[in-house]
Amino acid sequence: MISNKTFAHGTKKGIKLIIELSKYIIPSVFVIKILEHSGLLERVSGFMAPYMSYIGLPGEGALVLLFGQVSIYGAIGAMLPLGLTAKQITICCSIIAICHAIILETVIVNKSGANGFLNAGIRFLAAVATGLVLNLIIPGV
Repeated sequence: MISNKTFAHGTKKGIKLIIELSKYIIPSVFVIKILEHSGLLERVSGFMAPYMSYIGLPGEGALVLLFGQVSIYGAIGAMLPLGLTAKQITICCSIIAICHAIILETVIVNKSGANGFLNAGIRFLAAVATGLVLNLIIPGV
């Protein structure tokens, strides 16, 4: 049985987490909705659709991957209003896990003395390869 103290502690931590994640998710959903209502989402997705189809994502998936360069949580928030399938969410999350915050991390890797551009290139290629493979092996639309 869970004690009242444990329940209260867990509830408090859960509320703090919801508030913290809301800082990323709500603005992401807001931006996607603005892009959707302004017609820009349709234009961007139409332009990106042929390229994104190779990795099993709709054109709107490009925005999710772009959000992933700023914030992983922002990318998750951007996925919510797009109605992606489980397969597409898996592909997006896998790509973002490999290749997120690439500009910032390239600078950090360079400052550490390693070749940040090589690191970024390898991560980008690994992310694309992962998207291609997952699109082929995961059943679904």
